Amino acid sequence: MSTIGATEKFLAGLKSAELLLKLTWDEWLAIQPPYSDGKLTTADAWVRYHRNGYDWDMHGTVYTPEKETDPRRAFVFFHGGAGSEKIIDLTPDGRPGLARVLAAQGFKVIVLTYPGHYPPGGVWNLPVAERNPIYLRDRDLSEEEISDRNLKCTFNVILQGAGQLTDEHFAGREIIGFGHSTGGPMAAHLTRFSKKTKVIGIVGFGSGGPDGWRKEWRDKTGAEKYVEKPIDQVSRRSPDSFKNSGYVDPEDLTPWGGADDYIRLVSPLRSQMKTSLCDNQHNAAVGILEEYPKRTGLPREEYFDHLQEPDPSWLKTIRVLLVAGENDKGHWVRGDRLEDKREMFMGAKYAAKTRGAHVALIPRYGHVGYSELYNEKIAYLWLWAYKSGYFN
Repeated sequence: MSTIGATEKFLAGLKSAELLLKLTWDEWLAIQPPYSDGKLTTADAWVRYHRNGYDWDMHGTVYTPEKETDPRRAFVFFHGGAGSEKIIDLTPDGRPGLARVLAAQGFKVIVLTYPGHYPPGGVWNLPVAERNPIYLRDRDLSEEEISDRNLKCTFNVILQGAGQLTDEHFAGREIIGFGHSTGGPMAAHLTRFSKKTKVIGIVGFGSGGPDGWRKEWRDKTGAEKYVEKPIDQVSRRSPDSFKNSGYVDPEDLTPWGGADDYIRLVSPLRSQMKTSLCDNQHNAAVGILEEYPKRTGLPREEYFDHLQEPDPSWLKTIRVLLVAGENDKGHWVRGDRLEDKREMFMGAKYAAKTRGAHVALIPRYGHVGYSELYNEKIAYLWLWAYKSGYFN
């Protein structure tokens, strides 16, 4: 199919009442950039802030194009649970990640790393098994304090830092939020903590929606089992966990190799750690979440208010474009009926509460499709929607 034909079909879908927009593989390959590429620069961003009895450090990278396509707007990115901003900078084989693609197209971007996940210099030197979260960049912490912080680094701790970094660098701008996996719900709640910007849209890839909706999806469809992680557990990623999660995709889309190669290449750049709190909040594991305030003395709402509905008045003002890969086990494969699939359920929830929502389905991709060959076309879909006025 021609570039014009594939793009016109997608844009026509955005104007339709259809929730699901399917692309064939040939149509996917035909998608081209809506703008000319340009040069960009990057800069470190840090913030220190206080919540839950501790100071926390949060890092981000600001991507600035040489010439902005639209200085009124910018993108804010959240990574997945055991990752860091580095996975959205470059792919494992060195191609531009989604942040660089957007910046080259003329859009300012900030990509955020959760507290504890960004080591000095941004590179992890210790083996994964020996790592602990690094919550402060200028002070070594005892194991006892790290363990306590692991129980207090809540969804709200992450979003408070995200809101401050967003306001510091993008004050006065309109924001389009993106979060992958664990980051998807954070993008949906950024507006709670960013007071100097206006979030006008949500884009996704393997993103889902708010964690309260995830619980509703699980309860209504049975497409996912309820899972709790022991309160003191810190999960660490490995080739086996990568395979067991169903993240292995076609070899012709993963030029870095297989699961072992992926883990070897990204382990210096990703923390490869996920605390039980991060898992249990994202999983809406409400049973074990009741145990955290008993251990920490923090208010119960600190562990539960991420399950609340996003502000209905804000939802009415935004548009949403979710993207899913057809081999993504958690976001597309699970669910017997079309409407039971996670991204379709989330898309329908968004469509009922916002100015409009669609789910674009990409053939062959799995959960790490954001790094696979032709990953730049994910950003191009978002930007074609943007250029068409979808988010206006």
